[in-house]
Amino acid sequence: MNELFVGTGVALVTPFLSDKKIDYDSLERIIKFVDLPEIDYLAIMGTTGESATLSWNEKIEILEFTKGQAPDQPILFGLGGNDTTQLLKEISLINKYPIDGILSVTPYYNRPSQAGLISHYRQIADTSDHPIILYNVPSRTGVNLESDTTLILSEHPNIMGIKEASGDLKQCERIVNSKSDNFLLLSGNDSETLAILKLGGNGSISVLANYKPEMFGNMVRSYLNKEYEKALKYQNELREYFEWMDLEGNPTSIKTALKTIHLCEKTVRSPLMEGSIDLENKFLTKK
Repeated sequence: MNELFVGTGVALVTPFLSDKKIDYDSLERIIKFVDLPEIDYLAIMGTTGESATLSWNEKIEILEFTKGQAPDQPILFGLGGNDTTQLLKEISLINKYPIDGILSVTPYYNRPSQAGLISHYRQIADTSDHPIILYNVPSRTGVNLESDTTLILSEHPNIMGIKEASGDLKQCERIVNSKSDNFLLLSGNDSETLAILKLGGNGSISVLANYKPEMFGNMVRSYLNKEYEKALKYQNELREYFEWMDLEGNPTSIKTALKTIHLCEKTVRSPLMEGSIDLENKFLTKK
């Protein structure tokens, strides 16, 4: 098992200035804020990082900046797409960079068959010098990576796990019951993290950990250390935040939370819209 990605990873936001350029001062603050013993790695260029609206050059700049600010934190780099050929070119480019793994979302919009998904991921895994974590989030992509498909892909020596954000705990249970001990099951939905850990999961790639890194990390670590009551206590303290994260979507909600603790502004790139004053006031009141 790749121990680097057991525990809590922060799905890092990409802060922007008012002109929508990357706000590196805020990014530095956020990286230092989450660089704690309770956090096991950083996941960049995912949904939360607004990778869909970042250029390739911006992605590489953020990667190099993050490595410079947190040189001891393992880096999981988000790299997925719905054009396998183009994605393989990007994989070849990222091979030379010092990352620790690639998080690759299922192809979106064109809705491939399960056989198409197997072919897609095998090509990625064959090309990449870095280990691959599958990312299943059908609410965004329009296609579900079924448990049988995940298990077939788990046999590839360069595919080390899956971030499961399908919301289907039965599907997660089927994966846990049949996977090898070396294949990681990671929660992709913060509110389901403890449920997935109870099934036999290995951790979480968390949005809320941008805002509550110590508390979220301690929830996961407590459960993995078999301190179940302590883990449940942390979950209960976080429950209201889980609900608020869903109110205006990701990353709008998490950036709104981060503004209230002066880590970055609410600015997002179009077509997203920044969080409402009502949502901001919820976090301010809770503080």
